[in-house]
Amino acid sequence: MPDNWRETLFVWDGIVSIVEKEKENGDGNDAESEERLKWEGTWVGCDCADATKVPTPKRGAFDEFVSSENAFQVEGVAAKASEKAPADGGDILGGDVSSLRLVSMTEGSGYDLGEGDEKKKHTDDRHDMYFFSPSLRWQGNLKDQIQNMVMATGENEFGKFISVGWLRVGCRVTLARRYVDDGDDRAKWDIDDLRKAVFDQIATKGEDGTVKLTIPPWQCAAMHADPGHGAKRQKTAEE
Repeated sequence: MPDNWRETLFVWDGIVSIVEKEKENGDGNDAESEERLKWEGTWVGCDCADATKVPTPKRGAFDEFVSSENAFQVEGVAAKASEKAPADGGDILGGDVSSLRLVSMTEGSGYDLGEGDEKKKHTDDRHDMYFFSPSLRWQGNLKDQIQNMVMATGENEFGKFISVGWLRVGCRVTLARRYVDDGDDRAKWDIDDLRKAVFDQIATKGEDGTVKLTIPPWQCAAMHADPGHGAKRQKTAEE
């Protein structure tokens, strides 16, 4: 463990499943269905201040989850993200915020933390996951890679965090979480701030208009322990 524990990038990897549940109306009318998401798997800590050096965790050929002593199981109800006009009035990669799916992942058993007898379950006070896939599922769209993106903002007893990752084959979500100090500008970021900072650094637009992303997407300066480490730049196909 580094001297500054925020230099550890926590990479969560697991399977997302959708469970339809009926929600009773208070007025006695017929129940409505709600789209509930469950995400379960394991997480690993990568002690590296430089996010570009953190690879995707490897799984065994026949393993469902990455080998780890720490598991998680979180749930939440899917909704449309609140609409917000871009601050600069221009287009943002991934479309308007209202086109994203928001899942507040604060339910479920939570995540393991600690070793041996000190291991306990913890939960987040806020964990807002934003899916760029309208269906919340991997759609096999390799041409428009942005549809596979997943990002999150949140906070818990340890502080505020930002997360970047992507949705893969088999509805597997791999999401890297970086805790940030309250004095860090990123502690105030919303989803627009996060995705703009990330896409500025990992997106390459081709002549045909298609966008290619650096994979894994957390390998960018926005996810470093020190946000000043590494120059921010917009990639182009000519670079």
